[in-house]
Amino acid sequence: MRIVFLQNSAVNESLALTELSAVLKAEGHETQLYLSDEEKNLDQELMHYAPDLAIIPCHVTGHEVALEFAKQIKSIRADCTVIFGGTHATFDPDIALEPHVDACVVGEAEGAMVELAEALTHGKDWRHIQNLAFEKDGQLHKNELRPLIADLDTLPLPDRDLYYRYRFISRFPWKKFTTGRGCVHSCAFCWNTTLSEMYEGKGIFTRRKSPKRAVDEIVAVVEHHPTKTIHFSDDLFTVYPKWLEEFAEEYRARVPVPFTCNTSIELVNPRTVAALSKAGCRGVGIGIETGNEQLRSQILNKTVTNDDIRKAAGFIKGANLELITYNMIASPGESIDDAFSTIQLNREIKTDHVRCNLAIPLPHTAWEVSNLESGHLDADYDDHRVASMEHPEVAFSSEEQQAFVNLFYMFRPAVHYPALDPLVRRLVRQPFPRLLDFLRLWIPLEEKRICNLSWIDGLRYFSHVGDPHKRTANYPTLI
Repeated sequence: MRIVFLQNSAVNESLALTELSAVLKAEGHETQLYLSDEEKNLDQELMHYAPDLAIIPCHVTGHEVALEFAKQIKSIRADCTVIFGGTHATFDPDIALEPHVDACVVGEAEGAMVELAEALTHGKDWRHIQNLAFEKDGQLHKNELRPLIADLDTLPLPDRDLYYRYRFISRFPWKKFTTGRGCVHSCAFCWNTTLSEMYEGKGIFTRRKSPKRAVDEIVAVVEHHPTKTIHFSDDLFTVYPKWLEEFAEEYRARVPVPFTCNTSIELVNPRTVAALSKAGCRGVGIGIETGNEQLRSQILNKTVTNDDIRKAAGFIKGANLELITYNMIASPGESIDDAFSTIQLNREIKTDHVRCNLAIPLPHTAWEVSNLESGHLDADYDDHRVASMEHPEVAFSSEEQQAFVNLFYMFRPAVHYPALDPLVRRLVRQPFPRLLDFLRLWIPLEEKRICNLSWIDGLRYFSHVGDPHKRTANYPTLI
């Protein structure tokens, strides 16, 4: 069976999709990915490929693009079965009621898509398959979820050539990987909490590949594609210290490339930073979110103190690892003074790299639900969620919306250059945000430093990707 995956931009490279493609190929099916931004005539390519099944990642804020792809493929090949997967399809499968969508795959896609491809190959009915949601008698019908994949080592190595057939992706020297699925935390603003609740009773949510298997995937890429730096997209790379120590031995012996990873404050200690340093880690990302401890605990459900953050940062810096911080401003109830306390905390811990976002409530998270109930979020917010992802915009009700947008522009230089503080405090109240728009250039500069890229590598890649806001709300577990 010929199976096609459709996406718009390489900035939405999905590791989960490479794993799904590998599983389908192992069952004897043919797969192909088309990035519409890279194809001169996508219609012609699709007519030539003549797919039997189209699987379209449908991420939150990316559903409009996905629907256009569904309409396009049906106009070219009416009998092609069109399936949506990803965050939007999982958390809002009502999109399966759209006329050009045959079904949504909810949650992990591997088992359902293998069964679906088998049923279509033999002309059998597929509407009993677990994890599928589809229209039935004018209503949405959702089948039961199957258990989570217990042993990730049973999956074949990801099909990285799915994306690497595009040379600019293959030669981009920053490569990302995952070593597991799931998260042990319950942050109010994260999909992991919602997804783990969906899968309650269906197996262990947080799973890791064995250290050897994780390194096998990396070696398979590094041996054939230029790689200067590696990033692990796992939510919590250091969740199991014993696993991390075994991984460090395996990685150091087989991969001569530095890496970065993410973890959380509670999981940073002398044991974990020693293992990271031994493995060849270059930098570690931690989530500060806000310098206001009460907001961090009561609103975001992150119960770490500022002293905990200082201590964790000290361990990271003490091991000669670069410190990367994730920050969020304009949460409900936050003031501009609170946001300046977040800047000050970043300065205190001497962070090397800063990432900052305006707080955006992801749909179907506990955070969105609670703020709709409290009135901090307008009931019609979902109507302009796409715009809020493309342009700096404060999602929650606030009397200081413009000041937060201004501070978003200035946050990174304000952290790195404390001498600018008096100027930043004056400019933050100015009513002319376009005057600060040039500071958005600081974002790719910061990302270049975090990813350890040369200007040539970065410009070559982004000349294809174009506007980085084409990135939709991706999530490493779902396609």
